[in-house]
Amino acid sequence: MLSTRVCTLISLLALALLPSASFAQAEAGTGSEDLEIIEMELGKSAPKNEVRETPTYNEPSTKENEMKDFSGLGRLAPFKEISVIQKRFMPKTERFQLFFGPSFITNDPWFTSIGAWLKGSYFFSETWGVELSYSFMSTEERQATKELKENNNIKSKSLVYPKSYMGADIMWVPIYGKMSYFNENIIPFDLYFSAGYGSTETQLGSSASTLHIATGQIFALSKAFAARWDFSWNFYNAQTEDNETNAFNNLFLTVGVSWFFPEAKYR
Repeated sequence: MLSTRVCTLISLLALALLPSASFAQAEAGTGSEDLEIIEMELGKSAPKNEVRETPTYNEPSTKENEMKDFSGLGRLAPFKEISVIQKRFMPKTERFQLFFGPSFITNDPWFTSIGAWLKGSYFFSETWGVELSYSFMSTEERQATKELKENNNIKSKSLVYPKSYMGADIMWVPIYGKMSYFNENIIPFDLYFSAGYGSTETQLGSSASTLHIATGQIFALSKAFAARWDFSWNFYNAQTEDNETNAFNNLFLTVGVSWFFPEAKYR
């Protein structure tokens, strides 16, 4: 009897456990199916035949490599051997210049002297040249001098004025430049200095040794013609009517035209 009851209990327990085991297996089967469905959906959304392109880098050309190579700079010519390409508008080297212009003395309070200067020069280079000068003056007494004679009967026997001058100079032209004329034209010019020695003839007929210095500018109008102004300063000792020797100086301002010849030859 006891064995019969034990068998019956075992059978009932087996029957009770059988549905729960089948339900667990069913749940396990459902989870695996869900995973398979998710994997299938992800596979559909992913792009097919996706090929990843690797970035490509272009190698620099040989020309660029050559431009980055500065090893040849050491073989370049030094800057002192490089000359200016632009040529002078009116070169002076191995050319003659004739200059003529009206002139007057600017620093004489007793006499009014008006005349002209004639100069001839030759240039060995653009910087150096020699020049011969000749001037002649016509002189009248100023009103102050006339009043001294007429009102006070005073004669200025100690005053001397020049009648002519002749001399030679060395010219130095250190500055060459260009200037604008009312923003319309560009005018090249040379600034020069000169110094020399000559002789001054006074109104008394005597000759006096003269030291001459000058400065001025030459404005090139063409390859052969130029406008020129000149300040000339003469220093000399001359004998007066009282037979005395005094020191005098005359400052001349001259404005005129220069002619250069022969025809310009560029270097």
